[in-house]
Amino acid sequence: MDVEGTIRDGAATTDAGAVDELETSAGRVTLRTTHPGGNGRVVGVDGDTIRLESEPRDSSRRWFYWNVDVESDVTQTLRLEFPNDEAVGPRGPAVRMAMPCGGPIGNGAWDEWRWLGADHRIDATGFRYAFDAGEGAQFALSFPYQRADFDAFAFEFESDPRLTVETLTTTAGGRTVPVVRLGPSDADCHIALAARHHACESTASYVLEGTLRELLESEDAGALLETHRVHAYPFGDLDGVERGDQGKHRSPHDHNRDYVDGNAITDLSPLYPTTAAIAADLRSRDPLAVALDFHCPYKWGGDINDRPFFVTDPSAASAELRGLATRLEDVTQTRSRADEPTLTFDSSPGIGLASFDGQSGLLYTFERYCSQLGAEPAASLEVPYVGTATDPVTPTTARQFGRDLAVALADWTTVNGR
Repeated sequence: MDVEGTIRDGAATTDAGAVDELETSAGRVTLRTTHPGGNGRVVGVDGDTIRLESEPRDSSRRWFYWNVDVESDVTQTLRLEFPNDEAVGPRGPAVRMAMPCGGPIGNGAWDEWRWLGADHRIDATGFRYAFDAGEGAQFALSFPYQRADFDAFAFEFESDPRLTVETLTTTAGGRTVPVVRLGPSDADCHIALAARHHACESTASYVLEGTLRELLESEDAGALLETHRVHAYPFGDLDGVERGDQGKHRSPHDHNRDYVDGNAITDLSPLYPTTAAIAADLRSRDPLAVALDFHCPYKWGGDINDRPFFVTDPSAASAELRGLATRLEDVTQTRSRADEPTLTFDSSPGIGLASFDGQSGLLYTFERYCSQLGAEPAASLEVPYVGTATDPVTPTTARQFGRDLAVALADWTTVNGR
């Protein structure tokens, strides 16, 4: 079938995505990207195969994030293929299923994200799924994390006096940007944590949430909140997160290249309201002891993309960062369990302390900005999208890794007097 005809006759497109009514050899399929985080363009339909591609939108380079909602009117096995991308990882796509109202999920809508499995994966460009009549499912590159996920976390702890959620600013799209404060307002030292400067880098958000959970729920890690004020900026690019943008390589520059200041030659100012507000907030946190920015690397494979790492030239890593990395390795190894999937950290140079092409200390990043304000360490922590066979990334393991980071951070600050 000529998909252009299908789109012309049956698709509705809005600023929030598109709805495509498609006819396969077995019957009708509805494919949507109107949900929060939706991304994906239909490029062809042939028999039982739907061909898709990720939408770069205003990114200057092709990137790989996608997230689609699929519903089949009939019982059929569909192939979803990405002929222009390698967009299906070793465990297949992430998936969550529609649930009937009154099911175990709070709003009766969806179950939890999980990996569909390698047995459903055709290769790096496609997967198959057997639909029952009327069944709906959402598929994505990895595990999405939207504003609604953060709000659910914040709701759990709304009665805890150590946590406040404030509105930092409003985005260009009219969305209110949250900032989380933990610990005493008159603390002598401050810690800054951030995520989603690149909108698609979603597994990092699970790690940040796990860090905040451990600080609030653990007596050992919670001791940090007796002496430090933690400021968490969970959405550096909230509009991009909710629209389902790549965010990486956004033109003319992305949010993590927007931490600019005036200098002796010219006055510079951020392009984006959120980065401007974060920068102003950071300037009022004196002294800023530690700053961590949570990211995701390339999709998978290569030397460093499947394990967590701090971005640094291993030979130039500061003593402070090396010390935190070593403590994180100790904590993850000690708290891992052989009978459960886990995500551990290896602080070895080239593994847990590693650099990659294009990373420069001269870029106008959150990390660099915090370093100029005195934070040490100020670092980016890369969290893989998929993980390894022995250290898989799932919502559970990513949150647990964040918990381990909170313990390591509390231990490290105590020992080093930061």
